[in-house]
Amino acid sequence: MARTTTNSSNGSAEKARGYFRDKGVLITGASSGIGEDVALGFARQGAKVALLARRKDKLEDLASRINLEGGRAVAIACDVTKRSDVDAAIDQAARWFNRIDIVVNSAGILIPAEVEKIKSEDLEHMMKVNVYGALNTIQAAIPLMRKQGAGSIINIASLAGRRGMSPLGGYSATKFAIVGLTEALRMELFGTGIRVSLVMPGVIDTPMTTDANLEAAELGSVPDFFKMPVRWVTWAVLAAAAFGLAEVDVPPGAAVGEKIASLFPGMTDAFLSVGAKMFKAANRFVSNGPKAATEAIRSELKKEREELHKKAEEGQRKHHDQKSA
Repeated sequence: MARTTTNSSNGSAEKARGYFRDKGVLITGASSGIGEDVALGFARQGAKVALLARRKDKLEDLASRINLEGGRAVAIACDVTKRSDVDAAIDQAARWFNRIDIVVNSAGILIPAEVEKIKSEDLEHMMKVNVYGALNTIQAAIPLMRKQGAGSIINIASLAGRRGMSPLGGYSATKFAIVGLTEALRMELFGTGIRVSLVMPGVIDTPMTTDANLEAAELGSVPDFFKMPVRWVTWAVLAAAAFGLAEVDVPPGAAVGEKIASLFPGMTDAFLSVGAKMFKAANRFVSNGPKAATEAIRSELKKEREELHKKAEEGQRKHHDQKSA
C-alpha cells in the first residue's frame, strides 16, 4: 500500500494514497469488529471514511487513530434503526465528502437461542438492527447515488444466511433476509451505475463471537481455531468495492458448499445436528470436566429416548383408535 507525505503551508497532515484515494465511504457498525477494521482498511487506501454507530466515544477514538495515521475520518453518532438518524448521517457525510461513493452495511447483533426458546423481543431486536438498519441506510443512500450516476452498496451478511443452524435460527433469519434484499436490489439497480455486493463471512474473530451471550446458548467461547481473522472480511469488502463483485465468501467458496448441501437437506440436517451436539459436549468438557460432560450427554440421550418412546406410544394409540372406529 503506497503512501506519500504531503507538506502544505497550513501544516495539513499526511494523507493516505491508495486505490480508493479520495473516495467517500460510509460504514455502519464502525465502532468495533468488522466495521472498525473495514474503516481502517479503506482509510489506509486513501478513502475519506464516515464512521457510523451509536457509541460516539468509540467512533471518535477510531477517527483519531485514522487521522493520526494520515487518513481522513469523521465520527457520526447514529442509530441505524431510526430512519431520521440515518438520513441526517447520510446528509452530513455527503456534505463532508461532496458525494458518497461506497456504503458498507456492517451493523449487526447476534442473540443466540434455539428456535423453540427464542424470545420474540430478541428476534425483533435483531431484525431492527440487522435488517431494518441496513434497509434504512440503503434507502437513504440510493437517491444520492442515482444523482451521481454511480455508487457501491456492500451488505455484510453471513454464511448463516445461506444455511440455518442451531442455535442461530433467529440470527440466520435476519441474514437470510439481507441476502434476499441484496439480490433483489441488485436486479432493481441493474444498469444504473450502482453496484450491489454481498459479503458472506463465516465465524470471525470479533466481539460478537466472544460475547457472554454465547454462554447462554451453551456454546461458550468459540475455539480460536474455528475463527477467521477479521482482516479476511476487510479484504473481501475491499475486493467487492474495487471489482464490483456480486458476492464474496469468507473463506472463498464456502457459500457454494452450502448451496450444494442444500440439495440434500435431510443428510445435511443430520450431520449438522450431530455436530452441534458434539460442539456443546466439547464445551462442557472444557468448562466442567469429563464427568460433568458425560452426565450431561447421558441426560440428553435419556431425554431423547423418552421422547421417542412417547411418540411410539402415541402412534400405537392412534392406530388402535383408527381400528376401533
